[in-house]
Amino acid sequence: MCVRGKVFAEWDYFDTWREMQKIPKSKVRNIGVSNFGTQHLKRLLADPSCKVVPAVNQIELHPNNPSPKFVAYNTSKGIHSTGYSCLGSTDSPLYKDPTLLALAKEKGNSPQQCRLAWGIQKGWSVIPKPFNADRIQVNHQLNAWELTDEEMTKLNGMKDRFKVCDDAWIPITVFADDE
Repeated sequence: MCVRGKVFAEWDYFDTWREMQKIPKSKVRNIGVSNFGTQHLKRLLADPSCKVVPAVNQIELHPNNPSPKFVAYNTSKGIHSTGYSCLGSTDSPLYKDPTLLALAKEKGNSPQQCRLAWGIQKGWSVIPKPFNADRIQVNHQLNAWELTDEEMTKLNGMKDRFKVCDDAWIPITVFADDE
């Protein structure tokens, strides 16, 4: 476990999960995990102390990091996938992809809206992180349209594969077994 840059060698995620399972249902509806890879989920679910299957696994998901096998594993265990970094960041290569830009232009929507619709249509929840009030407003305008099967196929077939977030911000890499 890590608190403010200090690593506690005697604490691991099993300890955290055991404590989270103790939270009364009157206080929280569900508990979940973030950035758990398949191997860590398998270990957690196989542990005798695991009485509650995580409701959600929050992971980086976007057309350039779709992680179909990983999402399928989550789904097979009844774990919902939530995608973060679905919009990338200001300098992200996600903003330069010609397939995405052409699709957005065709639709008359923003590339961000296309990425959000793609994730939602995949059955995930998506967590956009815009700082600009106008972008927040535009991101919420997804009710009136969907991507067609052909458009979903285009986004599914994007060639470049990469993650937007790296692990440089954490003192130790814990969950780097998948993807």
